[in-house]
Amino acid sequence: MELKEELITFTSQLIGFKTVSPNGDEYLCLPFITRKLREINAKVYVVSKSKNRPNVVGEIGRNGFKSLVIACHMDVVAAGSGWVSDPFKALVKNGRIYGRGAVDDKGPYAISYCAVKKFIQKYPKFRGKIYLLALADEEADNVYGVKYLLKKGFKADAGLIPDGGYFSRLDVGEKGCLQLRIESFGKQAHSALDEYGENALSNLTGVVEKIKLINWFRKFDKRFTKTKVNFSLFHGGEIPNTVPPYAYVQMDIRYPLGVKSDKVFKKVKNMVDKSKGKFKLKIVYKTEPHLVKDKNLISVFISSAKEIGVSIKPITLAGNSVAKEFNQAGIPSIVHYPMDYLPIHEPNEYIEIDSMVKTIELYYEFLKNYFEVN
Repeated sequence: MELKEELITFTSQLIGFKTVSPNGDEYLCLPFITRKLREINAKVYVVSKSKNRPNVVGEIGRNGFKSLVIACHMDVVAAGSGWVSDPFKALVKNGRIYGRGAVDDKGPYAISYCAVKKFIQKYPKFRGKIYLLALADEEADNVYGVKYLLKKGFKADAGLIPDGGYFSRLDVGEKGCLQLRIESFGKQAHSALDEYGENALSNLTGVVEKIKLINWFRKFDKRFTKTKVNFSLFHGGEIPNTVPPYAYVQMDIRYPLGVKSDKVFKKVKNMVDKSKGKFKLKIVYKTEPHLVKDKNLISVFISSAKEIGVSIKPITLAGNSVAKEFNQAGIPSIVHYPMDYLPIHEPNEYIEIDSMVKTIELYYEFLKNYFEVN
């Protein structure tokens, strides 16, 4: 099968599996992925916390030299509105494949598969081991996905994660993420008699305004951008003629290397403690910043790109990928996407076929240089 045709067919079939987060149901594509992996003589095994949420591992090669994990995820976000075609039936048009998961992250799995297939066909006796992963639960909190896989003892020497960064910019570090929820407790009363109540919503907005005034950290790794706060969820009140007795806000804080989550939490808590009202502050989600320490891994990828006429620069991002979990588990991992414009989570999500072919060429060169087969 010609490469473009294989890419289109592979990606289109993956898009057809409705593996929508938060339920995921990645089991729907398990037979297909298993069959494809066996076609390239991979040893296939499944690591599952739940039978409906499998992590599929394709193991290729042999022990005795270094190993590399290439990890994509099979769950996708909800389709939403605004599509001009069925989001779960791939549309191939004008050099693009449209469909939910086309670029995030089913198309990149097809790319990775084809690159690995090309590599092992050329170098069937290469020294080392490749792990090609189809992960579950990336779009939610990774509990059924990479976190469970690592908990079960998965190991590799390094990782390539085709789920972040850009084609011409390589993600080598990611900010920490601290998601906090502040609950505000007041006393219900009629709006005309508000002096008998306590407005939980008004008290909460006072806290929010104080948090906006926080002077965040000046000392941090300048390869990262400064701390940023987004108030993402806000709820208070049920009907307009009643003083709301309860309200909450949830915020997402992205902070750079050189800053710890406990210091971020302390600054927010200090503002909450200074505010009028009764509040409860709790951590919803937390990751720490990371930077890939394996400079050779980064160098090999960038030099591989140069060999095919592509210039790639290392960058750090505010977003979090599964590379963070791998890095924190001692598996240095870089992150790369097949395009520079990324219509991820958008209606009419797509991936460019020519970019897919170019990325296969890049990953093939990277595999050659990483495993030192030249």
